[in-house]
Amino acid sequence: MVDQIKVHCTDNDKWVDAKIIDYTDGWLVVLLQPGDIKVSMKKTKPGMYVGSMSGYEFVYNESNK
Repeated sequence: MVDQIKVHCTDNDKWVDAKIIDYTDGWLVVLLQPGDIKVSMKKTKPGMYVGSMSGYEFVYNESNK
């Protein structure tokens, strides 16, 4: 798994840089950049993770590398 990824904020349609700090079979924990905001993302489908922070939804799809 790559350490640096891009996650999509579905609420404002923006891409955000993130760093993976923990990975398990069903979860990713990432730090959103800038600011190192920690977000836990749950695996919802194969290769797709969804998490939320402060009312914003973030999606990471492994196929969008």
